[in-house]
Amino acid sequence: MAVTIHDVAKLAGVNSSTVSRVLNGKATITPDTKERVYAAMRELDYHPNSLARSLASGLSGAIGVVVDARDAEAFSNVFFSRSLFAIEKVAQARGYQVIIANGAQSRGGTIEGLMKEHKVDGLILPPTTVKPALMKTIGDFPYVVLGTPDTLRSDTCWVDNNNEQGAEMAVRHLQKMGYQQIAYLGGYQKRGFTKRRVRGYQNVSSGKETILSTDGTSENAYAEAVRELKKESHADAFVCNDNLAAFGLLKACRELRLRIPDDIGIVAFDNYPLAEYVDPPLTIVDIDTAMLGEQTAQLLFRRIENGGGSQQIMLSTSLVIRASSERRKK
Repeated sequence: MAVTIHDVAKLAGVNSSTVSRVLNGKATITPDTKERVYAAMRELDYHPNSLARSLASGLSGAIGVVVDARDAEAFSNVFFSRSLFAIEKVAQARGYQVIIANGAQSRGGTIEGLMKEHKVDGLILPPTTVKPALMKTIGDFPYVVLGTPDTLRSDTCWVDNNNEQGAEMAVRHLQKMGYQQIAYLGGYQKRGFTKRRVRGYQNVSSGKETILSTDGTSENAYAEAVRELKKESHADAFVCNDNLAAFGLLKACRELRLRIPDDIGIVAFDNYPLAEYVDPPLTIVDIDTAMLGEQTAQLLFRRIENGGGSQQIMLSTSLVIRASSERRKK
């Protein structure tokens, strides 16, 4: 027998009309009541009739996630998938669908189409789309930027991990372990989250900076690491932009017979599932991209339901210390 709105109301301990108002988003409902209704929907696997709800509320029952397919570093990153999964999970709990659209080549056309054709009730945008003209077009339409935009930072609504803080923690940890010449390896270092990671590295590197940019592949990271490690006075530790850079560095160290962590210390961003199983296990700056997606989606739904001005949320990072940076005291 199909689950009805009355079943949800009974489990949540509210009236059927309250469940209807939560689904339609047309009345002010306390956060506690909303969560009870959503929890009951999840437990009962209740899926509201999207067409009926759309006719009753004027809402589409969908949110849009706009991606920039040109930004390979962000879009193809495995951690983007974690953020997207978390967004899907939050949306599904509210009976919403997620529409993914490429906004890279459209100069705002894709985004405008989603808005003006009433295909979505809110948008999650990549930082690369944040331009004054587009923000003027969006106006009061609910949106959240997934990441820190390079422009209009204080005037837009966004959620991001604190990449700058993460790099600072990595460098300070390596300094504490006695490493003297710390290099930064990997990534397109003039844009996006990599730029902020490099800035954090520079903040605490005491003027001794070695920045090795790559094309984002482990092969290129390997080549750059070999070039650096063959120098007479080379770096004795590396902050790696991601695990691919770290894997390239590990290969270079093996070929040059450099011991980790005795000769070379390594800290890498992103807690890739295999990071603790490589030899030696990698010390990691843990970026919680699932939480990033969850917080972004939750903020978007708050804006859909309650409106509100610009808001910025910066999520803290953490350091997971493993053998690749634990050099024995000399």
